[in-house]
Amino acid sequence: MGATQNQVQVLKRIPPILWQSAPGWSVAATGLLILEITLGLLSLYLIKTLIDAITGALGQDGASLTPILWQVAYLGLATLGYLAARSLSALAREAQSLAVADYVDRLVHQAAVQADLSFYESPQYFDTLQRARQSGTQRPATVAANALLLVKNAIMLVAVIGLIVSIDWRLLPILAVAILPALWVRIYFTRTLYEWRKRRTALERRAGYLDWLMTSDLHAKELRLNQLGEYLKRQYADLKATIRGEQLAITRRRTGVEVAVALAASGVFFLALGYLTYQTAQGRSSVGDLVLFLLIFQRAQSMGQELVGQISKLYEDHLYLGLLFEFLDLKPQLTVQGASTEPTPNDPQPQPPEIVFQGVHFTYPGCEKAVLHDINLTIKPGQVVALVGANGSGKTSLIKLLTRLYDPSQGQILADGQDIRCFDPEAYRRLYSVVFQDFACYADSVANNIRFGDIALPEDSHELLRAAERAGAREFIEQLPQGFETMLSRMFDGGVDLSRGQWQKIALARAFVERAQIAVLDEPTSALDPHAEADLFEDFKAQLGGRSALLIAHRLSTIRLADWIYVLDEGTVKEQGIHRELMANGGQYSRAFERQGMFYQQERIS
Repeated sequence: MGATQNQVQVLKRIPPILWQSAPGWSVAATGLLILEITLGLLSLYLIKTLIDAITGALGQDGASLTPILWQVAYLGLATLGYLAARSLSALAREAQSLAVADYVDRLVHQAAVQADLSFYESPQYFDTLQRARQSGTQRPATVAANALLLVKNAIMLVAVIGLIVSIDWRLLPILAVAILPALWVRIYFTRTLYEWRKRRTALERRAGYLDWLMTSDLHAKELRLNQLGEYLKRQYADLKATIRGEQLAITRRRTGVEVAVALAASGVFFLALGYLTYQTAQGRSSVGDLVLFLLIFQRAQSMGQELVGQISKLYEDHLYLGLLFEFLDLKPQLTVQGASTEPTPNDPQPQPPEIVFQGVHFTYPGCEKAVLHDINLTIKPGQVVALVGANGSGKTSLIKLLTRLYDPSQGQILADGQDIRCFDPEAYRRLYSVVFQDFACYADSVANNIRFGDIALPEDSHELLRAAERAGAREFIEQLPQGFETMLSRMFDGGVDLSRGQWQKIALARAFVERAQIAVLDEPTSALDPHAEADLFEDFKAQLGGRSALLIAHRLSTIRLADWIYVLDEGTVKEQGIHRELMANGGQYSRAFERQGMFYQQERIS
């Protein structure tokens, strides 16, 4: 019962999608299909009356041909109308299908954008998205079109059955033999292919990944230098051979069964034809009945095959729609918890809020080992706070919690004394401008690459120029072919590529757009040369303009500029204080700083 109810729920969701995406085309497609059905039934009826008129005239000497010619004219007009209605109906269904596909694309994009970061960082996300894409954004429209065609062919088949009954009711089992086994075969193998594709999602994703590796520009250099092409090609070919072999095995089985069913149906049809021919020769049936049977049965068989195909397609679409709706039903878990009595943290304030971590623990979903343990940390208004620690010490995870891409497993994070879970996540995140270590390089104009730090800015905003100046990017931007309008990345015509250091300056400019009150910089100078780094931090606080900052860097010469420093090790705060105090303590910070100092001294000597 539960599965049936779920199937019904899937089908109930289709009409609202059709109406919201293409109301006009939906009405037109339905109306034209009704007209097509009506004219199709009329054509069948006129065929019967024409045959009756011809057989009646054959039995009368000197009978007038006028009634027969009128019958031919009526049949011709009905047939022309039927063909016109069918063509217009197909046009309306295609237009409806395109509109629905665009609408469902928007729904998929909305679900993808709203999904929590934790979902993106799990195999479940990629499997669910792959299945949704395989389901196809046109399936809701296809279901509606197939349902209407199913109704059309069912009505016309009923009319044909009525005509066959008028000849001899004993011919009906023949039609059942021609249709029902074929329907069972289609539905059985549709389900078999669906289950196989669902099981093979991960393997197809792997093949898609290998294809992307060989065709994208991101790994082109290493792929050629390390001569990985042949290895990747073999891996891809092996995976595709496995997938193709399994699919062909199912298709071969289906073809064999379909051929057997078709042969059996054809045999039964010719037996029936022989029986009716014998009846006609004995004078028990008329020649008109024999001609009508030949015409009608072939049409009935054709309609039956279409009916089988539509039922099978409807069943397949229904199965895949469940996968599409599974993705569209994803709901973000990071929502407002409780009722906030404070203004949203990005409301205009005289100074940035004070951020406090209180006893924060964090474990990634699906993992057993915690990455952060009992973190207590404060970022005061206007303060530059630095995080120091080896790779894997939990620095980036802490940023994800700070910006509420995840919620703590234990403890809480406060903004001006209010738990950040009480704020709307999108409103809260507007507090921050973040440059991650793996910062984004958008294939868009320079201006948009910076404006993505605050998409609400006008495209010609002077703030973009100021942000580029603060990041030290203005000089090389103005030397580009179209300046701020230059398209970055060679992915599209006319685009130019930048060095890694230049890209990092663009990302820094994005963070310096004066939307946010707290700048979070994760290794912001990793791709910069020492001179560019020195220029950036020479007047860092003035560039922040009163904003707070959280700074992560391995170059301790940069960290010493911070107002307060936290040293992380294996997910816990081991040390904290100002540079001078930490150096005097002789702990991890001091030893790391001295090691880096010795390295630079050796470089200077050499």
